[in-house]
Amino acid sequence: MTRYSAIALVLLAAGPADAAEKTVERTFTVSPGGSLIVDADSASVHVSGRDTNQVTVRMSARGSEEDLATAKLDAFQKDDGVTVFMRQQGKRGWFNWSSWHGDGQIEVTVPRHYGINIHTAGGNVELTDSVGPATLRTSGGDIVAKNLNGIVEAKTSGGGIFADTIRGDVDAGTSGGDVRLLNVDGKIRGQTSGGNVHCSLAGINRGISATTSGGSIELTLPRATTANIEAVTSGGGISSDLPVASTEWQEGHVKGTINGGGPPIDARTSGGSISVRVAN
Repeated sequence: MTRYSAIALVLLAAGPADAAEKTVERTFTVSPGGSLIVDADSASVHVSGRDTNQVTVRMSARGSEEDLATAKLDAFQKDDGVTVFMRQQGKRGWFNWSSWHGDGQIEVTVPRHYGINIHTAGGNVELTDSVGPATLRTSGGDIVAKNLNGIVEAKTSGGGIFADTIRGDVDAGTSGGDVRLLNVDGKIRGQTSGGNVHCSLAGINRGISATTSGGSIELTLPRATTANIEAVTSGGGISSDLPVASTEWQEGHVKGTINGGGPPIDARTSGGSISVRVAN
């Protein structure tokens, strides 16, 4: 049976018609191993893992009274999963949702061992200190992921991606910012159409792909890394602090092995340099 704390639902008129606020606060008792789903029109989302058996949710939306009157803020529990919902009702019916144009904030704490699935159409996403698979998506903001254990997928159409201290595979892509994937113990994929890519490996190489159409690529690797490497650039130089036994080395294209060969490392850019550095 669903258990949750008292609900706080407030609509405050703070003077002007465009300065109203709507808030929801809920707490659910759950078991580790469940999952959180966040689905929002336009909200910045911050989720953090803690040593707890509860999911706590606080949502706030600011905008005009007209917008807030049709906004739906909700959080509910099903089995051991919790869904958080911030959407604005469309004019053609309750299940037709239009874009939210206000200022939305969603803050959630979850048990440390919890799966995460976040989608927002217009805000930043941050996830910290969790164990389990994580899918982080936004159409209009930055993504930050720190101190995670599990497979991470991070996609944004309009911002940068920063991940640090990840134990698990990372797949990160953006159309409009830098990608920095640091201290990753797992397979790495970093892609951007409009920025730089920096990947640093912690542990053995399980495969690295770094691509950009408009910036430079820097790879930081442990000295003992083994790899088959190919680096291609149309707009800069290629350098490596690690010896590369090359089968092809010419301007803009290097192909060879590092420490006898191993899983592939592929780096490609149309507008910058490619460098391989040794981790301290």
